Amino acid sequence: MSSLADKYGSIFMVRLGMQRALVISDAEAVKECFTTNDKAFASRPSTSQGKYLASDHKAFAFAPYGNYWRDTRKLAVLKLLSVQSLKTLRHHQASEVNALMSDLHFVCTNNGGAAAAGTKVKMNEWLERTTFNVITKIISGKRYFGLNNNEEARRVGKIIKEFMFIVGSLVPSDFIPFLGLIDFLTPQVKSMKRIANELDSLILNWIREHELQRRKGTRDPSKNQDFIDVMLSEIKDDSTYGFSRELVILATSKNLILGGSESTSNALTWALSNILNNKNMLKLAQEELDSKVGRDRWVDESDLESLVYVDAISKETLRLYPPAPMSFPHESMEDCTIGGYHIPKGTRLMVNVWKLQRDPKIWSNPEVFMPERFLTTYSNVDVYGQQFEYQPFGSGRRSCPGTLFAMQVMNLTLARLIQGFDLKTPSDGPVDMSEGPSISLPRATPLEVVVKPRLSPELYKMLN
Repeated sequence: MSSLADKYGSIFMVRLGMQRALVISDAEAVKECFTTNDKAFASRPSTSQGKYLASDHKAFAFAPYGNYWRDTRKLAVLKLLSVQSLKTLRHHQASEVNALMSDLHFVCTNNGGAAAAGTKVKMNEWLERTTFNVITKIISGKRYFGLNNNEEARRVGKIIKEFMFIVGSLVPSDFIPFLGLIDFLTPQVKSMKRIANELDSLILNWIREHELQRRKGTRDPSKNQDFIDVMLSEIKDDSTYGFSRELVILATSKNLILGGSESTSNALTWALSNILNNKNMLKLAQEELDSKVGRDRWVDESDLESLVYVDAISKETLRLYPPAPMSFPHESMEDCTIGGYHIPKGTRLMVNVWKLQRDPKIWSNPEVFMPERFLTTYSNVDVYGQQFEYQPFGSGRRSCPGTLFAMQVMNLTLARLIQGFDLKTPSDGPVDMSEGPSISLPRATPLEVVVKPRLSPELYKMLN
């Protein structure tokens, strides 16, 4: 799509089979879509992902515009993703970041004679385990991943990774419907059905376990409450949202897994990749932490507001490596005008976020990783979609409701790693920055990092 934008401009229409799609990578066009025409583009098209992976479009990210979408999204925002709700769930995030620090310290101190030189780890795998644990604990209260993963943990991890990978695949029958009648032309659908069945089984087991414990009186939903507890309390019966209570909880849980797991670990991996290739930035971040927090205690969430350079690293990472390089498609519910062009009802809209956030007309040296830009020229730019040249989490009615949660997890994890360990690449060589295939823009190769504790051993022990 970027090459098409270079050829046809930042606003162009393309026909994908029988579907019209408007592709934009211009800040003014983005503003026009998500302010003046926000309601017109507030719906989603029917897709194979929505049908098979999102419980027939019941996960609110895939749901068409209407009461069901509005009510389930509102429930998730108010009861899980609001500032107040995140405070009650803070212990889940903190415990997993603590476990990451403790486990890394353990492998460093049990590395024999090589401990003084540091220990090599595949950091992408460690970050993946941490973010997967955060999201499964927040949804179900369960923790699966650690130093020694059992068969169940490997199974759950495989399901989540397969789900994240295939949700970004293109299915020909979405654009040419009759192809859906020919099985060998749509192999993705078969995979989607299998993955959906496995993920549904996992989440339904969580839900039914909660229900059984409540009936037996062995679960107090007021203590260590997770999202399934909240949903079971809020959705009284099957008529609340027009579908079975179990289906609504299942679909909404999938939505949270989609938005909160792999995309966060990928962003953290890219952040570390970039500062390892720019050692002066790593030094500046450690100096900020030493100055604002010190070395006699761990950085915590209350410190994050003062860590402006760490936050700038996160923002610059999300500029160059947005969670979704091409936005989820919107669908126009009525005719409208964008950039002077008539856009018919039923047109799909996609924002080329990758291209938008590397626009040389807006961003100086757009291909260069420069956190400092968010402390100077772009100091007023935040991640919440109000500046239309910067859209890592989208804008308007369909923006990501979990932005605050994602930034809390990203900044706290990044700050802890930078504070707690000296980091370098094996042989001090450069990091390969190749991008891999997937909707969430992963690295093409593992990120190998040599980690060495930089704080007092007592600080790591207190995390256990």
